[in-house]
Amino acid sequence: MATTKQRGKRRRVTQAQKDRSAANRTAAREVLHAYAVLCLSDPAELEQFRSIAASLGWKYDPASDDPGYSLQNVALLAAQRRPLTWCGGFDYWLSVGRCVVAGETSLGTWRHIGGKKTDEERAKEKELAEEGWQSTGRRPRYYVKRGTFDVAQTRPAAACPHCGTTPTGEDDRTTQCPPTCAVFALRPGSKPPRDLVIEVMQAQLLDGDEAEGGD
Repeated sequence: MATTKQRGKRRRVTQAQKDRSAANRTAAREVLHAYAVLCLSDPAELEQFRSIAASLGWKYDPASDDPGYSLQNVALLAAQRRPLTWCGGFDYWLSVGRCVVAGETSLGTWRHIGGKKTDEERAKEKELAEEGWQSTGRRPRYYVKRGTFDVAQTRPAAACPHCGTTPTGEDDRTTQCPPTCAVFALRPGSKPPRDLVIEVMQAQLLDGDEAEGGD
């Protein structure tokens, strides 16, 4: 018996949406460029970035499904807000007993448009490249997705396990942990190699879509 597959409806992308997406990409590249210049010219800023990457949880391969942020996304987050110690989405913060403070502006990260390549596809591309072949395919496209918040943009929804701060009631939207609360401290983790960080920062100085990418 034959069956028919139902395809999901695709929403039409308007020109206004395309323009807004392009503007977001341009703005992201600009702040990344400025932050890269700062880190490459100031060793203290570069070391602070390594600490931020360790605290957020970084991953070497942007295309992997491993938890964590690519170094480029760590750079984009840090370029938008510092200090930066612990990031997540709206629902994530609810799951750990915190709420995003009303009026806070979310941070943007790069997101890849389309499916990720399989390990076999990446291995084949590497093999062909070593044989001297050059891909003629289009570069992957990226967009800026907003919806990430640092822990400093959140408040306790219940008793904070670190300092004990507790909202006065369900309608309490202002009670916040003190600045000395351990929830705001950098979290332990392995720092990315300095040479790799410099390489990533130098890549942000490139123009156009070559400087984009990475979940």
